[in-house]
Amino acid sequence: MDLTNYLKIKEMLGPNITLVAVSKGQPIDKIMSLYELGHRDFGENFLQELDQKRQQLPNDIKWHFLGNIQSNKLSKIVRSSFMIHSVSRKKIYDQLINLDEKGTTRILLQLKLGHEKTKSGFSEEDAFSIVRNHNENSKIKIKGLMAISENNVQNVEILNQFKSAHIFFKSLQSLTNQIDTLSMGMSNDYEMAILCKSNLIRLGTIIFGDRS
Repeated sequence: MDLTNYLKIKEMLGPNITLVAVSKGQPIDKIMSLYELGHRDFGENFLQELDQKRQQLPNDIKWHFLGNIQSNKLSKIVRSSFMIHSVSRKKIYDQLINLDEKGTTRILLQLKLGHEKTKSGFSEEDAFSIVRNHNENSKIKIKGLMAISENNVQNVEILNQFKSAHIFFKSLQSLTNQIDTLSMGMSNDYEMAILCKSNLIRLGTIIFGDRS
């Protein structure tokens, strides 16, 4: 595995931006190559794959769940994940609140950017309402927002969407000091996300190479 891109990106990010290495479809040996460099934050989209890797890899890895959440798998996702990025529906949020699981669960509300019908996520109004009414003493900790830019739009539009997401993120921080994570930026747009104050980016093939 060529680690050149990973090392360059880590150096560019510095200590204040978290890199989640999206390891879906990647073999154990590639994950271990990053782990041996001190990397601990990895992201998966599917519960079954996440659980298989958890069983084979060191237990100090922080697993970030990035995929679509199915109601019947929610408890297992909670038990398997350091942070859940893809809470995109009120129904899932309500089920999380009512789960009887031990320990703290960190979640991000997925914010819908643009007008793509295929994209999931909350409107700003709905996300603001959830955060405003959330019980801070709950085991469910809303840590911030996750956002995905629209496909097939110009860079200027992506920048505008990311800037808007950051402004909204700051407005949520005025409600509670628990909000500290803006997960925004993937392999094709992470540099623009960083310009717009993202403090967590999710990168896959740009650091791992093609999936096996």
